[in-house]
Amino acid sequence: MPDISNAEPILALNPQAQIEVIRFGEEGQSVLVADDVLLDPEALLSYAARSRFGTPPAGSKYPGLMAPVPPAYITLLADVLRQSMVQVFGMHPDLPLKTYGFFGLATLGLDQMARAQAAPHTDAHRLNSFATVHYLSPRPQGGTAFYRHKASGLELITPIRSDKFSYLRRQELAGADDQPVRDAFYDEILSIEPRFNRLILYRAGQLHSAKLDPDAPLGESPADGRLTANLFFNTEGF
Repeated sequence: MPDISNAEPILALNPQAQIEVIRFGEEGQSVLVADDVLLDPEALLSYAARSRFGTPPAGSKYPGLMAPVPPAYITLLADVLRQSMVQVFGMHPDLPLKTYGFFGLATLGLDQMARAQAAPHTDAHRLNSFATVHYLSPRPQGGTAFYRHKASGLELITPIRSDKFSYLRRQELAGADDQPVRDAFYDEILSIEPRFNRLILYRAGQLHSAKLDPDAPLGESPADGRLTANLFFNTEGF
């Protein structure tokens, strides 16, 4: 008999999902916030709970564990999010999308992270690269914040800006370990609160970071931890 212990979930978009586009910061970039995205988010949560989580691949700064998202989830969201990339962010409608994703289970608090993990980051620098965070924790355990880099004044890192930003970032990360890298070098410009079955879409070059509650301990499993599904579009090879 086939192994159905972690068969792909049956997923469908909620036609009544609530969509909001927020413009923020001095550069006037946008983030799309969609509430109640899936009709049955518990099916995706159940799939994640049965998945095998492991350490991030070499080079990843993710402060926790990862597991693959089901291919059906990628296909379902890529089709509908393409429309938002075109309408909200001005992406060319014929641009192909190279997509991958993972479940993320955050296990390190801010005080446990390496400096490079604690600092706001980007997922890519290309203008037609995008990322999503889909909050799947029934108990809110931290949203997402966006930032302005103090030394450069930058909020969105693009190819033409990346050399300057990377040079300054390397200098800042080389500082003393007890220096609060986030507060010292970045200003928060927008905070998105976590909500079960809420998804956000933003440019992958936007400086951002998980915003964890320092007084709320992180759970250690998909059932009680900070679980997100994360998708990336055109962050490699485009």
